[in-house]
Amino acid sequence: MTAVLAEQIGRADRARCRIHRDAELKAWRELLASIEGDEWHRRTVCDAWDVADIAGHLIGQAEDVIKPTSFPRRWLKNKRAYPGVPRFDAHMIVQADEHRGTPPGELRELFDQVWAKATRKISRAPELFRRISMQVDPAPRMSFGYVQDILLARDLWMHRDDVCQALARPFDAGPYAGEGIAQVVYDLEASGPFWNDRPAVVLELTGQGGGTYRLGKGEPVGRAAVDAVGYMRTLSGRDDHPVVTGDADAVQAVASCRMPF
Repeated sequence: MTAVLAEQIGRADRARCRIHRDAELKAWRELLASIEGDEWHRRTVCDAWDVADIAGHLIGQAEDVIKPTSFPRRWLKNKRAYPGVPRFDAHMIVQADEHRGTPPGELRELFDQVWAKATRKISRAPELFRRISMQVDPAPRMSFGYVQDILLARDLWMHRDDVCQALARPFDAGPYAGEGIAQVVYDLEASGPFWNDRPAVVLELTGQGGGTYRLGKGEPVGRAAVDAVGYMRTLSGRDDHPVVTGDADAVQAVASCRMPF
């Protein structure tokens, strides 16, 4: 299979990103409706969070979109509450903290309500607002448009896999997994410093959402293959021991790469 140059993938447009986000929200509503009893308290790979905490964090993400004071209030709070934790991580912990103990039925209703409002607000956001950017180390500067279009859907998708793993259920990556994963590959090279010091490789992503890509400049040092969903877990720091096969230099470059998710 011919490898797609990562830098030529291009950024998904606003309308396409809305389709990705809507598909994830539909999948999440179905998942939340299926969770019962003690399943809400199953531990996940996300530090000390259980399944209910992930739902609370995602509700907090939507609240930060729809309430002008929500993000700055939590941003100030997270520094006081978690002084030794990176600010973005601490912010997400505060989101989960504020919804901990909410009964499952209320979590489901609140998830539906806030994400319906957040989706409307994102769709109506003017371009001037979407161009505003912020710096959160170690990530490069990010515009609000990028956060709302790309990162929110990516976060929903990855956390859905977290919950499926915690519940020992199969993960359906969804009809747009290939497009979403391609956006991650694009970010690896074109939109951030994550691949700067690594050699060129051919990256074969197998399974759900798979594809073959060429990363880096110059002649590839080799080819590496890894499960696509599993590699997203590795890039996001959830799995430090991915099963990567291929040429040694390419395997090392692929297996050791991490990026903010």
